[in-house]
Amino acid sequence: MRALVYTAPEKVEMQTQPRPKAGESEIEIAVQMAGICGSDISGFLGHSALRRPPLILGHELVGWLPDGRRVVANPLMSCGVCDSCLSGAQNLCVSWRLLGLGQTQGSFAEFVALPSSQVHEIPEALPSARAVLAEPLANLVHLYRIASPSPMFRLAIVGAGTMGALALLVGKLAGARDVLLVDVNDGRLAVARKLGAAAAVNTGSAEGVAEAQRFAGRGFDMVIDASGGAPARQMAFDLCRPGGLVALLGMGAQKSEVNFVASIRKEHRVAMSFAYTLVDFRRSLDLLIAGEIDLGPWTEQAPLEEGQKAFERMSHAPGATLKMLLEVVPGH
Repeated sequence: MRALVYTAPEKVEMQTQPRPKAGESEIEIAVQMAGICGSDISGFLGHSALRRPPLILGHELVGWLPDGRRVVANPLMSCGVCDSCLSGAQNLCVSWRLLGLGQTQGSFAEFVALPSSQVHEIPEALPSARAVLAEPLANLVHLYRIASPSPMFRLAIVGAGTMGALALLVGKLAGARDVLLVDVNDGRLAVARKLGAAAAVNTGSAEGVAEAQRFAGRGFDMVIDASGGAPARQMAFDLCRPGGLVALLGMGAQKSEVNFVASIRKEHRVAMSFAYTLVDFRRSLDLLIAGEIDLGPWTEQAPLEEGQKAFERMSHAPGATLKMLLEVVPGH
């Protein structure tokens, strides 16, 4: 089969790879298109310890079953029998696996094989370019579910990429008010304003940081770090009010320093959110089917064969593009 293979830092190339064989209780999916995630970009840049070449990256996908039904797939596979799985926390499984991670080949290929329980049929009315958001959106559905913010909460989001934009949209559905997004990319901040942010501030300068702090006032009830960089994590704490909640989602840096004494004195609460459960994925798909979440105007598509160019663009100069989709089957 045709596959886009990560072969070295900042290098992917088209290769012919063995077609995966569906095991017991698994089903083969013919991939139509697959989304480039921030974690794929981290792998492409050589920053991910769990993504080592040679590896087929990718875990966001839309495709067809052998009988022609169009589906999306939950790419996070769990054992189903450990304490975490039995309690409904499949994301905390002792032996979880993800497409495009470790030894598990990903979705930038013509075919993948997954447990049939991970596969969800989608209606014809749901465009594939929106359906592919089911996986990244599930991360935010999970975050808000475990964070359980109070009604009409003031929200700030650090990082205006795909996850930051989805955090904004889901936050507004959850009752967020006075939403602030901060980033250092003016193109993405412009998108945030169009998506309904009350303020979108470039914090790449001292003046920008001061502007964000002025808008924050005494601080936000909930602040989400959707970036994961060291400065972003500290800024999330800086924007949070005394007694407020900082939700850490981004995994840009393995380690970073935080002024814990300042946060202890403010009694900041901290929630760390990883991936999603089976219920979160289903709820995410329901939001997309209902048309309540859409990044269509800021989504671009490119043939799988142009994967190198697409990864370079999203890694170094994404502009206003929030989601890049690689078409495995062109013209659909």
